[in-house]
Amino acid sequence: MPRFWNLKNSLLALAVFGILAITHGTVKADPISVCTGPGCSTTNVTGTIVAGNGTVTITLNNNLTNAQVVSVIQNVSGVYFQVSGYNGGAVSLSASNSTQSTNIAANGTATLAGAVNPTGWAGGHSGTTITACVICAFGISSPAGPDQTLIGGTGTGTYANANGSIAGNNPHNPFLAGTLTLTLVVPGVTVNSTFSNVVIQFGTTATPPETQAVPEPASMLLLGTGLIGVATGFRKRFSRK
Repeated sequence: MPRFWNLKNSLLALAVFGILAITHGTVKADPISVCTGPGCSTTNVTGTIVAGNGTVTITLNNNLTNAQVVSVIQNVSGVYFQVSGYNGGAVSLSASNSTQSTNIAANGTATLAGAVNPTGWAGGHSGTTITACVICAFGISSPAGPDQTLIGGTGTGTYANANGSIAGNNPHNPFLAGTLTLTLVVPGVTVNSTFSNVVIQFGTTATPPETQAVPEPASMLLLGTGLIGVATGFRKRFSRK
């Protein structure tokens, strides 16, 4: 089976989560930012994670340009996190939608395929680690994977540098594009809950944070008052399925 290794085997994703000033009982949105490579050319993901009463809502945007997209290793395929107040009950994905989707032909030409609602992503947990995913661990089944990962770029025009893990790869098409919104039912969570160990997963292999090596201290950012940035590397392998 062909492998696609045009990028480094391991990606280091730095996710920084700032806790905003809040008024008691007011929903807060904590920012998500992942940026690696010169000029954020390897990964560039932004979004928010928001605690509500019994819910967690995540928004994600893959901000790579068409030209920066090379491999499915750069596509978002899952989010892992822990949140205070979670009581260990069943976690499910109650809603998911993407503002656009795209199909990318073997020559790199992309054709928009419209909004996707629901996306085929799934939700669940293992112990205190909660996930929303299309490439899932923990025995969670997603009806979509390995397609419907979140790609960068506009979803239209040409992806001139896309390799065979994207261009013309029918098992991986279509891709989500634009803003991805995921809403999870998480028992025990309130608007005052706080997040920790938030990890963005890239590519088509499930890599929950429990399986990853502890980052070197230089790869972790501590932001005072308990705010944490988590850096985690992911090793991905790709084949036509």
